[in-house]
Amino acid sequence: MDDTSRGAIDAETPVNPYSLLEAVNRAGASANVAWLVFLALVGYLLIAVAGVSHKDLLLDSAVTLPILQVKIGLTRFFVLVPVLLVLLHVMLVVQLVLLARKTLEFAASIRMLEPTDQRTHPLRLELDNFVLVQALAGPERSRLVGLLLHGVSWLSIVALPVLALLYVQLTFLPYHDAEITSLHRVALLADIGLIAFVGVFLWRIETSFFRAFLRTTLHHPLSFALTAALLVAAVAFSFFVATIPGESADAPASAWRQAGDRGYAYALAALGASPEGALLGLFPRNLSVTDADLVGDEDAASDRPSINLRGRDLRFARLDRAGLHRADLTGANLEGASLAGTDLRGAWMGCADLNHLLLADSRRGAGCTHARGSDLLKARLAGARMAGIDLRGARLDEARMEGTKLAHALMSGASLARANLDRADLSGAWLQGASFKLASLQGADLSDARSQMADFGAALLQGANLSRAGLEAASLRGADLEGTSLQLARLQGADLSGARMQASDLKGTQVWRTKPPGSDGPALADLSQIALQPPTEDALTAFGASLAKLENAALKTRLTDAIAALSNATQSAAWATSPEQQLWVSFAKSGEATVADTYKSRLTDHLARLMCRPRFADGAVATGLARRAITQGFRGDVPALYDRLKSADCPAAAAVSPDTLRELATAAEALRETAPPALTQARNP
Repeated sequence: MDDTSRGAIDAETPVNPYSLLEAVNRAGASANVAWLVFLALVGYLLIAVAGVSHKDLLLDSAVTLPILQVKIGLTRFFVLVPVLLVLLHVMLVVQLVLLARKTLEFAASIRMLEPTDQRTHPLRLELDNFVLVQALAGPERSRLVGLLLHGVSWLSIVALPVLALLYVQLTFLPYHDAEITSLHRVALLADIGLIAFVGVFLWRIETSFFRAFLRTTLHHPLSFALTAALLVAAVAFSFFVATIPGESADAPASAWRQAGDRGYAYALAALGASPEGALLGLFPRNLSVTDADLVGDEDAASDRPSINLRGRDLRFARLDRAGLHRADLTGANLEGASLAGTDLRGAWMGCADLNHLLLADSRRGAGCTHARGSDLLKARLAGARMAGIDLRGARLDEARMEGTKLAHALMSGASLARANLDRADLSGAWLQGASFKLASLQGADLSDARSQMADFGAALLQGANLSRAGLEAASLRGADLEGTSLQLARLQGADLSGARMQASDLKGTQVWRTKPPGSDGPALADLSQIALQPPTEDALTAFGASLAKLENAALKTRLTDAIAALSNATQSAAWATSPEQQLWVSFAKSGEATVADTYKSRLTDHLARLMCRPRFADGAVATGLARRAITQGFRGDVPALYDRLKSADCPAAAAVSPDTLRELATAAEALRETAPPALTQARNP
């Protein structure tokens, strides 16, 4: 930094170094205080930033300033800190530039009094000890000490503010607020502009920026290269590496990733710039709060949200085994998030306006929660309100989802193997290609669900409602469908091999190239009005429209091929004369020949025993059968079922919801009033 040759001021009047020494020392002492205050304030702010944990970012907790104990809102704090850092840096640099001017003038004038190139004049020993003054005009010293002085000056004036701003950005990055992160980048650019356009006057005596810049590059090439490398690297890192997954600044990185550029892939791996990775191995791009109770002592019986996370961007967050029961996650973005084992009982994870979804078919407009590709393995979701949620490709294996509201949810390609969905509401849900292997869906409502190619292998569906469900090419091998309602369901191409269908309701079900449950037929099943027909043109058109909305290319191809096979004339003609088709014909004939009175009493007895079995004491099966009993066309005895459910020896009665019991009681009372007196006395001896 010592470039004070006599030629630098040939055109200027020499200054008396003795008269300038006092001015330099006064300015140096003042700048030294300002420099120390700057370092202290930067350190204070960085300590406050370092105290912000991922839990604070998740809960949007206020930041408590050290020592002062003043609380500032989280987002407000991360807006103010970079602005303060830049302002503090501006004030310091301006004061140092004024000091540098005096110091460089002093150094240039005293060089005229030195007979050699060595800085040996005794007046240099009287200079203030401030590092910048000593680096610019101090006496001759060893290279090590000189390097130390220049290094301290460069680190504190150039590197520290830039790195501090990057640290603020990296700390806040997992919050996923694109606007505030953009502000952090603007602050970084402003600080770099300060260093580039004003910082050159710290080392040069010229008043012209271009001359000062040119002479700095010529006389201090190493220092210039190091500074330029730092500033360029900081900008590139801030804009193209420290990005929020999915933001516009992340697009080039995503494009290079998808293009398979190996060199770039290795660079990203080294920096940890993958969507789920940690930058430099230290700074995660996404929130990570695991094994933490985030709700605290909130009353579990309350119906109010425990914490508010509405509309939050929680993509790729790691919240495994966290306590979030009754958290309000309405409209949150949980794409790729990991919530394995997380307690989400009673959580709000649906749409802000479900009616808008039903009318306009727009999940974004309805403010629906987005959890595509999320990991909810063994999550506790009992009673969660998830109507309209997007769970495409999500993993919900072994999840506890008793009574969960999933109406109109988008769950194509999701995996729910061994999950407990007893009494869950999946009506109108999109379940194409979803896996329910070994899952429990007792008393669940899947009416109108689009379940094409869904896998219900060995699932427990006793008392479930599959009315009007689209089950084309679905697998129900070994499923337990005892007491299940399949009215008007579309079973073309479905596999019912080994399924238990005792006392099920298949009235109006459409069957074509469907593998039957067995040659004995489903005992006590209502097989009236079964339609042996391939999918109609209208059904195929509607199915094609639903396929167009699928984004999983592999699943879309599989579904397209499966449905196309159902309309294949050659294969359909072969099946029309097959033993399977003849078996379904015999089932249909047996359903038409059923004696109404005999069937009614036998069906009622079977369903009454089913709902009151001790192993179904949780009330899920009883709930499903009660709902089936109050639908039109039920061929059993509703009052008898109600009386049996309310009897003292039926353990499920206590677990059935009051609303369901009330509806069943109303239906039973209405039938009693219209029944002949003799029949009423027979029911009530």
